[in-house]
This record gives sequence, C-alpha cells and structure tokens, in this order.
Amino acid sequence: MKKILSTVVALGLALGAASTASALEFKVSGHYFVEGVYMSSGDGDGLVLNDDKQGNNSYWRHEFKIRPMIKVNDKIVMKSVIYLANSDIATDGSDGIWGTQDDGNKANDNEINVQQLFMEYMSPYGKLRVGRTSVGLWQGDFLSSDVHGNRLMFFPNFLGENIGGCVFLQKTTEGDKYTTDVDGDSDVYEVAVWYKKPGMIASLGFDYIRDANFSNTPPPGLAYTGQKGTINRFKGYYNQNFTNVYAEVEFQYQTGDFEVDSSVDIGAGVGQDVDVESLGFMADLGVYQGKLDVGMMFIYGSGDSDGRADGDKGDLGQLGEQFQPYNILTGANTGMMVTDVNGANGAMTQAGIISLGLHASYAVSDVLSVNSALAYAQAESEQIGWEDEYGWEIDLGMTYSLMANLAYQVDFGYLMTGDFFEEGVAGADTEDVYTLTHRLTMEF
Repeated sequence: MKKILSTVVALGLALGAASTASALEFKVSGHYFVEGVYMSSGDGDGLVLNDDKQGNNSYWRHEFKIRPMIKVNDKIVMKSVIYLANSDIATDGSDGIWGTQDDGNKANDNEINVQQLFMEYMSPYGKLRVGRTSVGLWQGDFLSSDVHGNRLMFFPNFLGENIGGCVFLQKTTEGDKYTTDVDGDSDVYEVAVWYKKPGMIASLGFDYIRDANFSNTPPPGLAYTGQKGTINRFKGYYNQNFTNVYAEVEFQYQTGDFEVDSSVDIGAGVGQDVDVESLGFMADLGVYQGKLDVGMMFIYGSGDSDGRADGDKGDLGQLGEQFQPYNILTGANTGMMVTDVNGANGAMTQAGIISLGLHASYAVSDVLSVNSALAYAQAESEQIGWEDEYGWEIDLGMTYSLMANLAYQVDFGYLMTGDFFEEGVAGADTEDVYTLTHRLTMEF
C-alpha cells in the first residue's frame, strides 16, 4: 500500500509541477467503493443452484478507479483509466477482494493496473484517437465488456449536422512478431455512423474481425493453435427520451467461420471447420410519471444446443459486463450470464437466453430512492435432454445519498430456480437462491 500511495503522490506532484511550468491542464475523476456480498449457496466462483448442501459465500471487495486527463493544448489531450484496486477477474483483479493479498496483486506483480492510455488530437477534419482504449463498448451496455486493446481511431467532423461516425483499426494480437509460418495477426476493422440530437441517438456499425487464435507460451512469444476465424458483425443501437416515455434498443448479428488445420479439433471433429451465426437483441421501454419510473425489458441471446458438434457455432455468449439489470441472472458476483467478479456459467452462455422483465424505481425524496424488478428467463437452445427454464427472479433495492459524492446502496435478489439447473438429470434437486449486497460509493 505504501508503494501505491507514494506512486500516486509522486504522479500528482509531477503533474502539478508540469502544469505550472508549461500551462498544462490536469483533471482527474473516478470512484471508490467498498461492497459486502452474501450469496446463499456458492462455491467461490458464483452461485450453486443444484446442491442443497452447498454452503454460503460472503466476502468484501473494493475498487478504486481513476481517470486522469492531461490537456496539452486546445488540440491535444492525453487520457487514461487506472485501477489501484479491482476485483474483475478478466483483468487479474484479485487484489480487490479483501483478505486475498497484503499489498496489491502479488500473484502477477501488478499493483497498479493501467487499462487505458491514449491520445486525442483534434485535426481540422475530425478527432484522431491513438493508443490503448476500451474495445468492449458499443453505444449501450447490453454487450459491453471491460476489455481493452490498441486502436487507431478517426472521428470525422464533416458528415453533416447531428451526424457522426468512426473508423478504426484494432490490433488484437500481434502474432507476426512471434510466428513466421502463419499470417498471425488478429485484427478488427470497424466503420460506424450515428445520428444524435438532444434526447436521441441512433447508430449503425459494421466490424470485420480476423482472429488467428493463439495460446500463451513462456517468453518471448505465442503459440499458434491452428485456427483462424473471419467474422462479420453488424450492430445497431437506438435510444430516445420523449416527454415521459423512453426507449432503448440494441442488436448484434454475427456471421462467419473458423478454418482449422487438419490436426485441430475445435468441437466439430478433427480438421472440421466451424460456421458462426449468432444474434443478440435487447429492448427496454418505459414511462416516467413524476418520481416513478416503470419499464419492461426483453432480452434475447441465441444459443447452441450441441456446442459446435454439428459444425455450427450459434451461441451469442455472455452478456455485457456493464449490463446488470437483474441482481442474480446478470449479477456481478453470481457467475451466471455475465463475467465480472466471477466467470459466467458456460452452460448458460452456450444455451443463450430469452427473458422478459418488469422494473420500477421511485424517488422517495431528494436523497432516497427505491427500486424493484421481476423477471422470467429461459434458455434459447438448451442441450439435448436438458430443460429450458432458468427461473423467476425478484429484486429489491435502495439507494441513499449521504452527501453529493457519497451514496449507500443495498440490493436483494431471489431466484426461484428453474429445471435447467438439473443439468439433464431427471429428478435432480435444484435450490432457490438469494443474494444480498450493500455498497458505499464515493465519486469524484
């Protein structure tokens, strides 16, 4: 901890001195939270729904995220996202769980996690962004993940009034640096366009993804696994607020294939290629009535009943890490349809999801609000011999603002577990489960 604090203090002093000497503008925002988690039946990797003898899980975690910004002049800005504590397993964030390390994440000697670091230059023709930035985000949260990568992005300013757009190249894996016998790069190319005005945005995008699959090997390189994918991804987003009605819609459709070497098996048999086709769709419609907000949400994610055995990959996969409308089915800690603190449930992400839910929130006062949700969910394409019902979920929550930058939040979720979690064993027991979390959050 002393190392972390001394580093932050030194960074602040250095930036302050630089700002004074060269008229740089330095700003920082971020948040810190500490959260207590209780799950009625868990194994350390999320909820367990088919073992009535499984014990409970309870733990504390915290997160400290800062977003520094250095404005060099009117045309050039440097931005970053830095975690001093994080419990997201996708970014090796075990140092965010209380009691796992004494001083940062010693498992990988990564006490300070710089997830984003990029420069923006405002040219006469638009904005150029270069560096490591978020690559998991589109416009909404539905399929947004906390993933980062290196991009060269351009946002033109000449498309017309209220019209914006973006083109970029993303270097996902630089395989050519380490391999000489294959075209080893994994890249993403995107073109997107959107229409924005106050209270409304509509976007369309297309990605061309070239994915040469590698496994990590000891330094200095990577090992090619004998498979290459070519994916075409079409996506769209719409969000509009009317006088007292709002609507949010997002979709993603993917098609393509994975070609494999003659000795490689990725689920369809040795040397057998796999076709890709998946669909995700989310719609959230709601009404404002004074301090009351009531809405209905529909979620669809395609599944794959045989897991590539027929030569097709039809599952959408996990939902976005930022997309957590329900405390259990899409919760950060529960390990079901979302990877966050715990990894997503592989059987669920393969089977996909169809869900319909109601949600409501009410501002009791300027400092207190309450919320609730009721949702039903089932698999879109369950495995042969399995049932399709995930179950019914009921959520209750409360947020109390202690002051302008400090809030306390309590959330309770109860899942009446469906027969999907019998896992194809007739008569197997499933267990209703519940979660309780409470969080103190400071924002700056």
